[in-house]
Amino acid sequence: MSTLKIGHAARQYPEVRNIIGCVEGASYHLCRDYYSLLRRFGPLLGVDPSSDGFFDQQFQFRDFGLNRVDCLHLFNGINYSRTPWVATYETLIPRFRHVLTNHTSDAEMVRSSETTKRALSLLASDQCKGLVALSDSARQIQGRFLGHFPEFKDPIERKTVVLHPPQKPLVDAEVELTFPHEESGVVTFMLVGHHFFRKGGEEIVDALAEIRQRGNANLRLVIVSRLQPDAYASSSDAEDVARIKALIYGNGEWIEHHEALSPEDVLEKMQTCDVGLLPSYAETYGYSVLEFQACGRPVITTNVRAFPEINSDDRGWLIPVDKQEIGGEAYFRTDQDRATLSAAIRAGLINAFEDILANPRQIREKGGRALTHILSHHNHKEFGQSLEALYRRG
Repeated sequence: MSTLKIGHAARQYPEVRNIIGCVEGASYHLCRDYYSLLRRFGPLLGVDPSSDGFFDQQFQFRDFGLNRVDCLHLFNGINYSRTPWVATYETLIPRFRHVLTNHTSDAEMVRSSETTKRALSLLASDQCKGLVALSDSARQIQGRFLGHFPEFKDPIERKTVVLHPPQKPLVDAEVELTFPHEESGVVTFMLVGHHFFRKGGEEIVDALAEIRQRGNANLRLVIVSRLQPDAYASSSDAEDVARIKALIYGNGEWIEHHEALSPEDVLEKMQTCDVGLLPSYAETYGYSVLEFQACGRPVITTNVRAFPEINSDDRGWLIPVDKQEIGGEAYFRTDQDRATLSAAIRAGLINAFEDILANPRQIREKGGRALTHILSHHNHKEFGQSLEALYRRG
């Protein structure tokens, strides 16, 4: 078969993780387009970067066929050109601001949008060769959204597949795993993510501090985060950041904090810990869970969104929280919702931490099963073969 030329619209982490280099033997080409130029030069011409139109342009692509590729693969994007295309989406598509804001609260407003109907007609068209949902959670949310548009629902859902991101093992699966606590007697936990508060970072620090106050000092915490506040889910602010920084810097004997590390250093650091952490309020996927598991490290997560698809109590720890039946998103829209969610995460963390410290042997058992799950469910070669089959429809 001929070598495939695959176009992509960006080189950000989602493209690197889910598109670029995933099909063996294919060539990959960064494709510039009309909308990327608008976003680059629009503010210089007086366009308001906070406007809905400017936001939506990052999810629109039109190159008038000037990029000579066999197939475009967009992440969360809609192609307005004639080139055959595939899109991967993390929550729903089209990812326009009015859709994200109103798809569950104001169906008529979304339904009446000509911009949305035009995007959906392109998704339903023959030029769109496939839609890849990042998780079954995303597929469910998209299905609920498409219920507002019965004229497009069936053709779009027929071409939709769920493909979890690939993940290569980061340790030799044939060599026995090693865990630092087995030598030192101190269990090391690790959190990675700049959106510290949305990822449950505040609850982690408070829960571990409480356990230490109870007399169990055989633990450490590694944090890789810029400690950014989060206005989306946790509603944290500068005061919260100041409190956490004081806690971290006042407990340097057991908390190791890095504002940033290179991707390679993060993966290396993961192998020097025992248990990964991502007890998030909200998370479209959770790539660091896969990376911890690929190191043979079990992970503590909440049970929101895609987490139950990639984590379990058999190979990690799932913290149950109140969540929506479709898509599994936690409730965090009101102050009361956030307080209830935070309390559930904090209580779940304390239970998991105490369980681990009382029986650290399970770290090895669950870590081994986590690595096995990566090998069997996130196989890079099989993922590439599935993508190639979609591309060759074009």
